[in-house]
Amino acid sequence: MKSYQLKRTLISLAVLLLIWVVQRSVLANDETAKPAGTSQTSSDEPIVSQAPGIDESSETVPTGTDYSLPALRKKSGEQILHKKAMTISYNKEYRIPNWVAYQLLSDDMDGNAQRERDFSEDMEVEAKYRVNTHDYSRSGYDRGHMAPAADFSGDPEAKKQTFIMTNICPQNHELNARSWNDLEQRTRLWAHAEGGIFVVVGPIVTSSNPKTIGQHQVVVPDAFFRCLLSLRPGHEKAIGFIYQNTSDTQLMSQTCCSVDEVEEITGLDFFAALDDKLEKKLESEYRFQDWRY
Repeated sequence: MKSYQLKRTLISLAVLLLIWVVQRSVLANDETAKPAGTSQTSSDEPIVSQAPGIDESSETVPTGTDYSLPALRKKSGEQILHKKAMTISYNKEYRIPNWVAYQLLSDDMDGNAQRERDFSEDMEVEAKYRVNTHDYSRSGYDRGHMAPAADFSGDPEAKKQTFIMTNICPQNHELNARSWNDLEQRTRLWAHAEGGIFVVVGPIVTSSNPKTIGQHQVVVPDAFFRCLLSLRPGHEKAIGFIYQNTSDTQLMSQTCCSVDEVEEITGLDFFAALDDKLEKKLESEYRFQDWRY
């Protein structure tokens, strides 16, 4: 009798264990099926986790063409500087970049390359147009990266090059540490989710008599732009952002705009390598909700 009861008890436990395993499997499948970012209540919340990547077996962004580059401008005086992971258009009159362009892939960001804190002169620039880190000393402005160091944590050399002064602009400290930093973090999240994106970023100078700092009279921008392009097949999209160079809190949902709007303000032609028809479509429209994960 005792042997029979023991067998029944063991069978019952086995059945309960089987039911528990099945339930856990169903829950796990349900969780996997949820759209990415459904737990996010605000588009401007701090980033606390990595974005889900797209299916690794699917096609991602095109290779072989640098779609990040704006069109070059004749008689602009810009000096084009080709670095390992980014291209810089340097404004010799203002002593700041016109733009910095690059493709941002997961491999660029995934790594433990140490952050170099030594800002350096760009020796590719003629001495009389060259800026050094002392121009920013006691100016009241941060040495604001256009291409942030964290975008290249997977490559020590590329990360070090983000500290070259041709990649730097005078930036309000609160903007640099908060709102602009939030956008930089979100850009990396989007790059992971999209399988790679193209980025072009730079200053906006609207004043006819802009403020300057330092011995070399580095111009202080009035604002900054960042334009992003995803060419994930079937999900192509673009978006622009404009942030004022002030201490005010600025939300992504309020600073976003079409790429066309940024072009109108800056006079630049972004993502010039795109097919004209596709460029016109992507740059004229934007939906911030399409960039939420």
